[in-house]
Amino acid sequence: MKRARKGEMGMGTLIIFIAMILVAAVAASVLISTTGALQNKALATGRATTSEVGTSIHVMEVYAEDGSNQQVDYLYESVKLSAGSGAIRFSDTLMSLNLNDQTADYEYNSSVDCTNTSTTTAGGDFGVEYLINGSNNQAGYLVKGDVARVCIQSPRTITEGEEIKLSLIPMVGHAVVTETSTPDLMIDTRITVFP
Repeated sequence: MKRARKGEMGMGTLIIFIAMILVAAVAASVLISTTGALQNKALATGRATTSEVGTSIHVMEVYAEDGSNQQVDYLYESVKLSAGSGAIRFSDTLMSLNLNDQTADYEYNSSVDCTNTSTTTAGGDFGVEYLINGSNNQAGYLVKGDVARVCIQSPRTITEGEEIKLSLIPMVGHAVVTETSTPDLMIDTRITVFP
């Protein structure tokens, strides 16, 4: 009779051992799937952060045209990507012009021709003219190697010595703000405003 009891105890121990192995396997699979999900979220967050921090526009020059009568209506901003920046789509970019008494927001319009001022409207849309095409140039985008001229028409005439604040605000990345003022004396057709 003693032998029968030892066999029953061994069988119970085996069942408990198998149950423990199954519980450990389920726990391990839950940990592995949770770790994989967290890793994917961390990678996505890292990519978004890199894009947000690394995407930027560099303003090279701002000038105005037709200042021969001591006032200007058209502003031009020459821009390129900052070092290490990803491409920027102009249709996802807002341009803002702040004057002393008026503010205007502009959206990209591919039909605005920077070489023909009759295609611009006061306080309306901005246009883009590519001065240098990068190796991966695409219309409507600012990519590595591109130098573009952004053009707008002011909502009102800008006079001598007036403060101007131009903002380019991409959907991804940080806004670039250029604060400057027109010269105290404007007599030329082309007026350098910044730098």
